Amino acid sequence: MKQTVEEAANDYLNRILESTDFEINFEENNYDSGARDAILDVTERAFVSGAEWQGKQSLWISVKERLPEEDGYYFVTDGDVVEKVYFFKRWNKFVSTRDYPHLFYDEGVIKAWLPIPSFDEILEANRDVLERIKEKGD
Repeated sequence: MKQTVEEAANDYLNRILESTDFEINFEENNYDSGARDAILDVTERAFVSGAEWQGKQSLWISVKERLPEEDGYYFVTDGDVVEKVYFFKRWNKFVSTRDYPHLFYDEGVIKAWLPIPSFDEILEANRDVLERIKEKGD
């Protein structure tokens, strides 16, 4: 199960608070002036940790989680090799396209799959890079 960036940040914050003697009393007459800064510092570190965690999350979809919903070409991996294959929804199976006759992969061989992005999706994902290249050319 994947966590959201907020959940990862909260987990990190809770681990920090549980692993130290960090205690803050917000009662008016017993307020530590450094507590606010400490909370902001820990919160910032928690957010950064959560964002870094989010950045490392895989786009691959486990076949145990779900299979593609439509026939079509997909990238698949067995954990070592990535290959472009065809998926038949009717049989819920991936088929090798490099061999003829096409052979279905045995159950358990393919660990994860990934939709092949369209050209427009690739352009959109790399828009900032293209803009920097254009700026350097001007």
